[in-house]
Amino acid sequence: MESILKGFTGIFFLLVLTCFGISIIGSSIRSTKASQALLAYVSRIENSNYSDQVISSCKADAREQFGEDGMEALDVVTAGQKGHSYQSYGRVTLNYTYRIPVIGYSSKHAISSVIG
Repeated sequence: MESILKGFTGIFFLLVLTCFGISIIGSSIRSTKASQALLAYVSRIENSNYSDQVISSCKADAREQFGEDGMEALDVVTAGQKGHSYQSYGRVTLNYTYRIPVIGYSSKHAISSVIG
């Protein structure tokens, strides 16, 4: 009888650890997806020569993928400098929520990149 109880206890803790591990891996995948999306947005904005239509499209895509609770997912700030040639530069910031659902952990994270 004692060995059955130890066996079920071991299986229970093994399942808890498995669920916790899967949850952490899922959260890590979401963070990696956010980093890759930011790089794609920066590339699209630079390749379009800072087009307002492309920036709006990137913001809509980010809002669909990462925006929650009325939070603006993508913030794009651009500026220009006139001289011998017109140069644009700026900063792109992606806001997303990092969650570990099994333990109820949730926090807001932001990653940013310089464009130009």
